[in-house]
Amino acid sequence: MPIRTHRGRAAVYRAIWGWPVRSPRHLAALVLVLATVAAGLALVLPDGTSSPTTATPPSSARVNPFDPTSRAELPGARPDLSASRLGEAPHEALTVAEAWVRAFLTVPEGISSVQWAEQMRPYTTAETLPTLQSVDPANVPDARVIGTPRTVTLAAGKAEVDVPTTAGVVRLLLVPTPAGWRVSSFEQAG
Repeated sequence: MPIRTHRGRAAVYRAIWGWPVRSPRHLAALVLVLATVAAGLALVLPDGTSSPTTATPPSSARVNPFDPTSRAELPGARPDLSASRLGEAPHEALTVAEAWVRAFLTVPEGISSVQWAEQMRPYTTAETLPTLQSVDPANVPDARVIGTPRTVTLAAGKAEVDVPTTAGVVRLLLVPTPAGWRVSSFEQAG
């Protein structure tokens, strides 16, 4: 039967809003339902704390990657490898690491930094190519690979590999991509 008077409607509203305070059991049930709804919304709704990332523009300064005194800070943050576990990187990752270092050390006479970086394109992530183009090929030491690559750390989604050369050890960070393992960053191992 429909409610036709204001008095009847007010009585219905009073019954609804007054239900939680009729007994402690009703109040506890309401609090439990509200907490469950709030927890469900917290799980379903996206977290608003993440901020969009922006790409770092490539540096125009020329960098010698093996000389710590003349080395400028390279753009791009290095991923945290503290949670890595020791193990052996996949054979493909080690092969890519060695091929990358061989291409890195191959510096024909009169080559530009862009042409030199193109030698490493098949083994490098797209984000790392601008960093390579900022390296002056004349600063790359005359060296060659003298040993097999060795896994330093291995974790899901990344592997850190050392490749020994006559100029020292080159440390590479490799990441899996749809095209296979690719070099994400490089440095001279300490």
